Order: sequence, then structure tokens, then C-alpha cells
Amino acid sequence: MPILSLYAVRSKVAALTNKPMLRFSILGIPVQVQFWFWITMAFIGGGLHAANSTEILLVVVFMFAGFLSILVHEMGHALMIRKYGLPTSITLQAFGGFASYPAGRLDRKQSFIVTAAGPGVQFILGLLLIGLARVLNIPEGSLFGPFLRDLILVSIVWSVLNCLPVYPMDGGQMLAAVLGPQKQRYVHLISAVVALAIGLAGYAFLGTILLPLFMAFFAWQNWQAFQSMAR
Repeated sequence: MPILSLYAVRSKVAALTNKPMLRFSILGIPVQVQFWFWITMAFIGGGLHAANSTEILLVVVFMFAGFLSILVHEMGHALMIRKYGLPTSITLQAFGGFASYPAGRLDRKQSFIVTAAGPGVQFILGLLLIGLARVLNIPEGSLFGPFLRDLILVSIVWSVLNCLPVYPMDGGQMLAAVLGPQKQRYVHLISAVVALAIGLAGYAFLGTILLPLFMAFFAWQNWQAFQSMAR
């Protein structure tokens, strides 16, 4: 294929995958969901191993549960941003999302609170759902059972994982707010060490490769940032 044609194909693919597949507003906050969000949710939910219609349906259930939980997480950020009088919007993208706002408008305390609001609201959602699951009589074979289980799982695990002091996850951003811009170099050093430790522990005790891959990327990214600031 000619280089020009290959470049055109890649450009079209990039435009397609970055283009929001879903747009809506909730409580006046614009939300857009990108193509790669659904792909990564399907991947995490076991889409590669789904061998029949029942397993595919359970992957779709997981995708919807993940969508709702992560949307609640980002709404926690966005509502706190709006409380400080700033405009905001939510984008759900590959392996998560973010709530945008004008840079440089929040002080360190406000930045910490905005960041903590996301995993905080999501964790509370998980706890409430655990309580709800104990009192509900869910019919055998109902899809609501797997949906509730997945919603609890994503809410608890995602919120706890995001609070790890690994930049640019929420925990790393909270650490940056606590230490301040003059000590940003140490934020990256701590993030690299913690990411490496979590990745190794995830592989050794959980037998998963996905978490170590993420943590390896974050460790490398933060180590590069630490070294660049040391010069």
C-alpha cells in the first residue's frame, strides 16, 4: 500500500476511534463516551474469552456496570468542580475517563478535594450496593444478579485502585496537591516505586498480567518524568 494511502487509512481510523460514540448531559454536565471506552470495558470484562451467547451477554452486562460506576466516579469530580464555580465536562475514554476544567483555577486544597471526590463517591456507591444486595431477593438466573455483582466489584476495586499514590491516577494527583509544585519531582519518584511494587505484587499474588502492564507503564512514565526534572 502506498505510504500516502496508509497514512490516510490511519487518519480515518484515528478519527473514528477518537470520535465520541455517545453524547448526553446529566445534571447539566456534558458527557461524551469514546469508542475505546467500550472496547477496553469489553476486554476487562472477559470479551476475549467469551465463547457463547451467555458469556457474551455477561460481558455486555459488565460493560454497562462499568459504564455506570465510572460515570458516577467522574460525576463526583465534575460536581465538585462545578461547586467551585468552574465549567466542566466528562469524557469516558480507554480504561477510565476524566472531568475537564480550566487549568490553574484551583488551589492545592481545592484540587485535592476535587480529585478525592471521584473515588470517594464511587466507593460509597459500592458500599451502598453491598447493603442493597443483602436485602434484595434476586431471582435465580436473573441478569440483575451479575449486574449488581459487577457494579459492586467495579465501584470498590476502581475507587481503591485509583487512590494508589501513582501519578496520574487520582492518588498520585492527591499526592501532588499535598506536596505542592516545588516537590513534583518526588511525586514522580514515589509513583514509580509504588507502581513497580503494585505491578510485581499483582503478578505474584493475583496471577494477572493486565495490572502489571498498567503499573509498568506508569512506573516507566513517572521514572522518565523524575529523571527529566533531575537535570
